[in-house]
This record gives sequence, structure tokens and C-alpha cells, in this order.
Amino acid sequence: MVENPIHASIVLNIHREAVFLRRTLLSLSEAGAFARSKGIYLELIAVLDRTDDETRQVLSSSDLSIYEKIKIIEVDNGSLGPSRNDGINQSSGEYIFTADADDLVSYNYFHDILIEAHKKGNNALYFPEQVFCFGGEYSIIAYKGLEVIPPQTFVDRQPYISRLCAHRDIFLSIPYADVRLQRGYAYEDWHFNAEAVAFGVDIHTVPGTILFYRQRPDSLLKAADAISIRQIPPTRLFEPTVYLKLSESHEQRGRVEGENVRSERPERLRIRLTEHPQTKDFIARANAIEPSISAERYKTCRVYENFTGPYPLGAAYRDLCDIVRDRDFSDVFLLPFMSRGGAEKYFLHLMEALYELDPFKDFLVVLGEDLDNARWTGRLPPNAVVVDMAVHCRALSLDERCVLTLKLIETCSSETRIHMRQSIFVDRFLGLYGVVLKDRESVYYRFSDIERIKDGQSSIVASPLGLISDNLDYLSKIVCDSMTTIEKDHHRLGLQTHKWHCLHAPVEAPAVLPSRENNAARRVLWASRLDTEKRPSLLPLIASRLSRSAPDAHIDVFGGSVFNGFDPFILERLRNLQYHGPYNGFGTLPLSRFSIFLYTSLHDGIPNVILEAMSHGLTVIAPNVGSISEVVIDGETGILLPSLADDRDMASSYMQAIQGLLDDPGLARELAEKGRAHVRRVHSPDVHMKRVAELFGIQQRHLQYA
Repeated sequence: MVENPIHASIVLNIHREAVFLRRTLLSLSEAGAFARSKGIYLELIAVLDRTDDETRQVLSSSDLSIYEKIKIIEVDNGSLGPSRNDGINQSSGEYIFTADADDLVSYNYFHDILIEAHKKGNNALYFPEQVFCFGGEYSIIAYKGLEVIPPQTFVDRQPYISRLCAHRDIFLSIPYADVRLQRGYAYEDWHFNAEAVAFGVDIHTVPGTILFYRQRPDSLLKAADAISIRQIPPTRLFEPTVYLKLSESHEQRGRVEGENVRSERPERLRIRLTEHPQTKDFIARANAIEPSISAERYKTCRVYENFTGPYPLGAAYRDLCDIVRDRDFSDVFLLPFMSRGGAEKYFLHLMEALYELDPFKDFLVVLGEDLDNARWTGRLPPNAVVVDMAVHCRALSLDERCVLTLKLIETCSSETRIHMRQSIFVDRFLGLYGVVLKDRESVYYRFSDIERIKDGQSSIVASPLGLISDNLDYLSKIVCDSMTTIEKDHHRLGLQTHKWHCLHAPVEAPAVLPSRENNAARRVLWASRLDTEKRPSLLPLIASRLSRSAPDAHIDVFGGSVFNGFDPFILERLRNLQYHGPYNGFGTLPLSRFSIFLYTSLHDGIPNVILEAMSHGLTVIAPNVGSISEVVIDGETGILLPSLADDRDMASSYMQAIQGLLDDPGLARELAEKGRAHVRRVHSPDVHMKRVAELFGIQQRHLQYA
């Protein structure tokens, strides 16, 4: 006698669902009996992962005689993906159904899905057309296949479910990922479906089949939602060339198969799904097993489809993929924007150094925030590919931009360095996804804390120290532009101190200084951003005091606002104070007219503009904030003033320092010469280049020409 063939295997994953398992088994057996009556023979593979005695007892006492074969295997995975794989590897059916230990199915489930699979072919995933949720929440979801649902959907959501049927060859070639319940990636089913689509597997939904999905407050899905980053592991689907190809293919297919598909109105959809005689029968039969499945509850519940369209996140990612294509990036820079400022110049110098060390490597520069002012993207090295979210993702939220940034990083090699500049964009990205950067070289560039003066007291109002603390285990390096910042962090944290590194900003000192104009000793230059944090409001107070003690002295102000926090009109009321507007680089200023450089600020690292002023032989007067004392050494390389909270007191201090230099030109020249020597010794491009090579373990590529 020939043994009956096994048409399909049901891989039932079981953990500790003793209280629900019997009802699930009854439902599966009912559907199995219906399939058997039509000549379809099934096998049950029960995979018990770290289960308990109660669950074993329910399984062993259940009537499973409807199945041709029964295999019960115990595993110690603590993870659904590997447990599904174990069950699949033990199965013998041509097709495989995945199943969980707390759900029910319509009695036509196995039969109708297998018939559809034989009709449409092996290279597809088959899902039930409808999901009726019950228990903690009631809802109805209607599903459509890939002829309607574009690959773009997978970027930010799971458009299908974990319960599916496919040919065993698909499961063997695309095993489930090991995504454990922990901080980090999640959703092995979403990942499996995305991988299948990436490999050209189609997706169909089978008309008239229903999964009754139990909603539990303690379910694995809700636990994963609570603890994970709510993103799937890297998948081939999001590789730019694959994503672009599949998106184009879907558009062509949609024009043929899905061009007339429209989303149904919820009430019309409810009537179509719940009033059908067959559906009423399915609900009644399920209700006999599980009373919580009630037709009355579905009359008022939420009803929706997996086809919602449009998909702005997926569409935006397509635009980004079209920019990066198949380029191999050695470094990815996450920056807020490229305005004209010291921090931007710091990264321009870093990129230039990396480019000079190896000009055959490409950089990806992701700008995550909006900026309507002038940009410096034109100054990036020629190997930089720019993704400007303000241009390509203007309508997306910051969190959505962070999702797309993660996808771009995931497409890069594991050797790619990730450079992250302290900013709103980067700090949000690190807070959301820092945990999954732990296996990459992830470098966080930490600058000075932000301080404000209120009621005469200076206090720190923003600092990345908490964020660094939360992500310290995931970051490879924390790079600062000064030792002062590093010492403060070490004092406050006191662990993993080896991760902090100093990379000073470089400045190119002119070989020969221009001759000064005759009245340069009586003219003072102020050049910086006209934003509140730079404290430009002190300038009228300083000028007013200076007009009384040195009426022939003059202050010239250059700069523009990035954050629009200061009105330059207040600089135009005094005869010895003149505002000239923005400037395009320190070297473009009329430096021969000045001998003194005045710097004001509430907080700072080592301002690039101070280094440039020193390199051009100007005598610097600056406040003792942040790390300025590392370069402006009082009485040696410049004049360092105590930072005073009261504007009037601070202005008087500046005025006295200026007056002192006006009265002693020899001292001014001596301070300027020593300041210039300090910059050339500590901040030269050659010193910077060597430090970058040392910091990232790079040997300079020497080009040979024939």
C-alpha cells in the first residue's frame, strides 16, 4: 500500500501559550479535516521553544489524528526566527504553512490556499485575504497582493503578516533572521517578506480565507514594539539598485494589473467582508471554538486595507537611491546642514584630509535639517555624494528622515565609517538607532555645551552628555575639537575614557602677512555669526564705552545670521560701530585695516575664526568660555577675559582690554606674533592630516605617474 503523500506541512511555533493552545489546535484540525475531505494531506510540526509543562500537557492531550504525520521537536532558541527554521528543516511537505499557538483560521484555509498556490505557481508567498483581530482589540484588515502593494511600502511598515504559505524551496533559500526580543532590530516576519520580494518572489492573497488573529497585551509583537527600534535588519530589498529595479517593475505591472484598484471606503468594505454568507459561516464556526470571535463585535470595529497609498517615505527613499545608486562609500557623514560656520568648516577640513589620504574613496554626506540660508555644499571634495533631506524629503518629519538615513547606512559596507556631528538631526538619529551601530565604526563629534545667561547666572541648557552616556557602548569614538571638552566629560563620566579623541581644527597661516594700513592699530574687527549665542548684543555697549575713552577707535562688524536670532539694526546707531553684512570666508575680509580681533560668545569650543585671526597676525581678545583658553592664553597669545553674566560688566571688560592694546602697541604686536606661532605649531594642515591618519588608521595612498 502506497503511503499518502504530504502535500503541506504546518510549522506551529509554540512557547508558553497553554491557555490558548487547545483552541488553536481545534481550529487547525477543523481546517485540516476540510482539506483532507478534498484529498489534501497535511503534516504538523510542533516546535516548542523554551516551553513549560502546562503547554506540553495541552499538546500531548489534544486529538491530532487528522494529520498524516506529527513531529514534536523541542528547541532552546528563545527566538521565533530560528525556531521557524528548525521546524521547516524537519518538514516533508511540498508547501509549508507557518502558524502560531494562539490564532485560529477559517476552515477553508489550508485547502483554498494550496489550490491557489498550485494554480499560480511556486515562486510566490500566499497570505489569507482577510485578518479578523479579536481579544484585546477588534478590527478587520483586507489584504491585497504585490500587483497593488508597491515595494516602497516595506520601508516603514509591514504590509503583510507572519502567517503565510510558500513552497519549501523558498523557505530553504530565505531562512528567517534571528531577531531576538531585545534592544535593536525586530520583526523576523517583516524581514522575511522583504527578502522574498527582493529575490523576485511574488505575493498573492487568497480570496475568502481568514486568519483570526488574537490581540494580546503580552504578545511578542507588542513586546518587540516596546523594546526594539521598530525596524527590520538590513535586507537586500533596500539596496539602491534592487529597490530601483523593483520599483520600476512594479510601476509597469501596476499599469497592467492594478491600474483600476482603489481603496474601498471602510463601511462598504465592512459590509462586503462581514455580510457575505461564507464569511458569516466562518465566523460562526470559529465562534464555536473561541467565543471571543463574535460577529457582533465586527459590526462596529475598525476596518481598513493594507493598500493605503500613497507611500511618501518609500517614494522619498527611491529618490535617495537614485542619487547613491551602487556607489561604495568609505565614509558616511551625518550633518544637519552645510551653512557657513566654524563647525561646517571643521568637517570640510576633515573630508579634505580623508580625500587627500585616499582620493579613490567616495563619501556620502547626509544633510538632515532644513536650512534656507546659503549653503557650502559647493566646497565639498569631488568624491562627496550629497543627500539633502531639505531638498528630497522636505515634507518628511525628522523621525522619518532618520529612518531613511538608517536604510542608507545599512546598504553600506560594514567597514564604512559613520561620522555624526552633534546636532538635532544626529542626536535624534542616535537616540533612535544608536544600538544598531555597535558593529560599525561610529564616530560622534562632540562640541561644546550650550550655555545661556538668565538672571545674571550662566547655566548649561543643552549638552549631549546624556545621549553619549546612553550610547557609549555603541559608539567607537567620541571626537572633540579641544582637550577641555574631553577633560570635562572624563570628569563627569569616568568610564571608557579611551573612546575620547581630540582632533584640532586646522588653519592655513599665510606665509607672509600683509602690511597694515596706517590706522590699523586703532581699528577692531568682529567677524562671526550674528546669532544670539555669539553675544553680538555686547557690541553697541562696547562701542559706546570705547567712544568715550578712545574716540578715534572704530569697530567693524562682519557676519550673517544662520538662525535669525538677532536684529543687526541695533549695530547701526553708533558712529564708531559699523555693520558691513555677511562675508564669504575670513580671507575675503579687509584684514590689512585691522590689528585687533574682538570675539564674543556665550559658549564655544575652539572657534575657527579665532584660529584664522591669529594666523593672520591679529591680536585676539576673547572670553574664557568653552575651550578658548587652549588657544588664547592670557598675556601670552592674546587677552582672555573672564566671562561675566552681566552685559554691562562684560562690555566694560572688553573696552578696558581694547584700551590697553591701543595704549601699548608693542604688547599687541608681541601677543599677535606668539598667537600666530601657536597656531602654526598646533593647528597647521600638516599636523591635522597626520592626526586624521592616526585617528582612523589610514596610510596615505601615494599616486605614481608614468
